[in-house]
Amino acid sequence: MSYTLGGGRIQGPEKTSMQCQLCSAKLEHLTVFERELHYNKHFNDEPQASSSSKPLDEPKAPASESAPTSSKWKWKDWQAHKGQDQWWHPAQSVKPPRNFTPGLIPLLKTHLNKSHAAGNTRRATLCYDRAVLINREVWDAGWGCGYRNYMMACAALMDQPFQPMYFPLLDHPTPPSVRNLQQWIEDAWKAGFDPEGARQLKQLVGTRKWIGTSDVQVAFTSRGIPSKLVDFDMKTSARGAHILTDWVVEYFSQPHGFVDSDKVVKDLQPRTVNDVLFGAAPVTVTSRMPLILQHDGHSRTIVGFEVNKTGNVNLLMFDPSRLPNERLRQAGLDRFASMQTSSLTNAVASSSTNAATTSSANITTASSAKRSATSMLLTNPVPLKRSRAYNQGERSHGDSDDEVEIVHDSRDQNTPGRGRSFSMHDPTKADKTDMLSTPDTLKFFRVDPQKLVKKKAYQILYFPMGAPLSDAEVSAARGMNIYGEMIS
Repeated sequence: MSYTLGGGRIQGPEKTSMQCQLCSAKLEHLTVFERELHYNKHFNDEPQASSSSKPLDEPKAPASESAPTSSKWKWKDWQAHKGQDQWWHPAQSVKPPRNFTPGLIPLLKTHLNKSHAAGNTRRATLCYDRAVLINREVWDAGWGCGYRNYMMACAALMDQPFQPMYFPLLDHPTPPSVRNLQQWIEDAWKAGFDPEGARQLKQLVGTRKWIGTSDVQVAFTSRGIPSKLVDFDMKTSARGAHILTDWVVEYFSQPHGFVDSDKVVKDLQPRTVNDVLFGAAPVTVTSRMPLILQHDGHSRTIVGFEVNKTGNVNLLMFDPSRLPNERLRQAGLDRFASMQTSSLTNAVASSSTNAATTSSANITTASSAKRSATSMLLTNPVPLKRSRAYNQGERSHGDSDDEVEIVHDSRDQNTPGRGRSFSMHDPTKADKTDMLSTPDTLKFFRVDPQKLVKKKAYQILYFPMGAPLSDAEVSAARGMNIYGEMIS
């Protein structure tokens, strides 16, 4: 495992004694992955991802590179088969794979507003609304959290409209995935990035080695994506978990750019969240990208924060090891389908209005130019930006054709991969399917200060959303070890 927290890399906790609750077999010699596999054998001949919401890969010891010889189930039997290590982002018009759940940010906004109306939430702020929860699969359970958080960051970075050049940098020559990230990092090592990480991990491709935020930053830097690491030393901070939550509040209070960490540290009486959001709606969605939060043994993605009725700040997280139940996932998918349809309708309506205005102007040259602009907008609708024809065939295992409805714009017959949307359900039914308990829904995402303070060190990787790194900036990072800005 490779976590750079302040002074160096941290290993996971030691194994503890345990036995199977069904057959009483001793499991302490097995990794977390092998324990889950053992239980899956009891319940099903073909292991399935659990629908439980309990984390399955925290906080255990790193998996060894091969299973014990006494174990019946070998790692080689459960490597990702071709097609299992999938990639998807919101601009694609095909159905998301089973472990990808878009639409949860608008769903969170709805339930945070309900909680505010009930007097349980004062304020809340969320990240970019097309962020995607990406969960581990059976084959990467126990070691894949770092990879899945990196994929969640990529899904948002490739979809956002503010820095469109991020998309080709992350998509070529190979798109994001668990195994592709391993290759990205090894390629970065060969190019001279993070020599310390290269010495410690030695090899990643084809292994189950854990990675941390420092390793993820190596991959992003080598691809030209600007990012920054921040270390939080909870042992030396008198403010405890508040130093971390204050920093997160400061991050989401700005539309983009770097966070002034000195300001967070020196401000003994920081602005309250009510000051930050004075005059704003109680629940706001920003253009900020999600954050990757690392601690000893696990990593998660921060998608926002909530101030509860007592004034404490809860972080809102996407946990790759915490699987949503079917009702929660379906509610997210329905919200996302509704977002797609609404955005496409608005784009077409806006374009039609422009065309009508142009026609009435009766100026031939200007009219022609505006019709051309309208055509470009129609073939590049807002929610489907950078959709590419050669990615349209990507589907999750078991999908049937009638589960994905492709809607073509009749004015765009000659542009494959453009002007499309998918719908798994009628978007008008979204409110009917969102019959979820607000307390239970928010509990799935909340992490309160009492839980945060249990760990002594954290590291955050964030994206200031500046222009892609120049060749000179990328070259300057070669030969340098990766360490974060220390806050305590």
